[in-house]
Amino acid sequence: MTTNFPPIILGHLAVDVINRTIGTELQPGLARLSSKAHRHVQVDHPEDYALCLRFIETVVLDPSFIGQAPKHGQNFELLRRIPGNGGDATLVAVKMEPDERGDYRVVSFYRVTARELEIKRGKGRILPAIK
Repeated sequence: MTTNFPPIILGHLAVDVINRTIGTELQPGLARLSSKAHRHVQVDHPEDYALCLRFIETVVLDPSFIGQAPKHGQNFELLRRIPGNGGDATLVAVKMEPDERGDYRVVSFYRVTARELEIKRGKGRILPAIK
């Protein structure tokens, strides 16, 4: 198990795509994975950690699906299918409000199954990204 959880700057959040898709008015900013969130995923989602960490940057920069987190109104969800993994996807939860630097904090990331992805789509909780 990894014990070092460095913060990671993932790149510029795809705010234009997010705004078009879910009707927000986010301002440009970087997406950051804090040490705390990094540790949270390793501890709470260890089976998803390595696979999802490989794709987190792609999800943040070029999401395929976007939605509002139903139980966490201040967050939004970005999703993208994981290549070669049977339709499963990486879900990245991001804090809606920018921090004091004007950047957005990744709260969590984990794998969702192809079935879970289709359920979220069917309920209208996530929408295809409007690019």
